Amino acid sequence: MAYTLNEKIAEVTPDGLFSDVQPAALVRAKTIKRLGEAGTLKRGTILAKGADGYLVILGTDGTAGTWNGTGDGSTTHFSLIAGGVIPSALTEVKVGGEAVTTGWIYNAASGELVFSSAPANAAAIAVKTVAGTFEADCVLCDDTDVGTAAEVKAPVYVSGCFDPDHVIVAEGYTLTEADYDILRMKNILFKNAQDD
Repeated sequence: MAYTLNEKIAEVTPDGLFSDVQPAALVRAKTIKRLGEAGTLKRGTILAKGADGYLVILGTDGTAGTWNGTGDGSTTHFSLIAGGVIPSALTEVKVGGEAVTTGWIYNAASGELVFSSAPANAAAIAVKTVAGTFEADCVLCDDTDVGTAAEVKAPVYVSGCFDPDHVIVAEGYTLTEADYDILRMKNILFKNAQDD
């Protein structure tokens, strides 16, 4: 179907994400880390980059944590994903209260701890994890489905002026002055739409 210049072909409904035209919005493709539980990241989500180069929602836990489980005498694979966060590394593994430094490997891509021999039935497994450190990096352009099997390439804004009331971060997280400073250095600015 052909359109003439005087025909209305679509309507645009502003979502309030942008608060100014300077600096200009620039878009690049970057890779979002797979999630522990599949979901949709919404347009305007501020993403942070981890040491592995993948993006996560800003405010994703970057501190050390623990994972506890119990052996059953036959299971060798244990998923350490908690709250959708895949630990980037392990600092300690204990089985039955004893530190174990060999006989296991950790796959940071899948969040899976694999023992060469199954821990004994009822043996307590205690693991200290590090989720990684993340630095504010960019803003998601469009709603993006992210699954558990693979990382996802998505368009992100690497420059622009955004309304801080319309961006999204991890639940319970509040943008810090350090976040604003890091994003400012990357040419991502924030200004309330009503401020002029």
